Amino acid sequence: MELKPTKGLRVRVNASREAVFGEEEVSVKKVSFPDDKSRSGTMTGVTLAGYCEVEMPNLDGRRHWYPIDSVFGENGERLSEEEIQIDEAEDEDEE
Repeated sequence: MELKPTKGLRVRVNASREAVFGEEEVSVKKVSFPDDKSRSGTMTGVTLAGYCEVEMPNLDGRRHWYPIDSVFGENGERLSEEEIQIDEAEDEDEE
């Protein structure tokens, strides 16, 4: 069974890396969890390029960005990100 990454969805994180957003750059760093309890979190519903934002109250109380393929529903369900196609607007100046 697959779940959509929606706001409020309870998840378990099994990630070895996370995205860290800086003022002018995005980096990927290794992550580790001190115990099994710290792996649980709640989705914020925001996804971007294969990553999803998860609130981690048992880890540090902050929001983290993990790869979607490393985040699972409470019962082991896989998450699938919805892809939205963006059409380019045609320039009116082209003739």
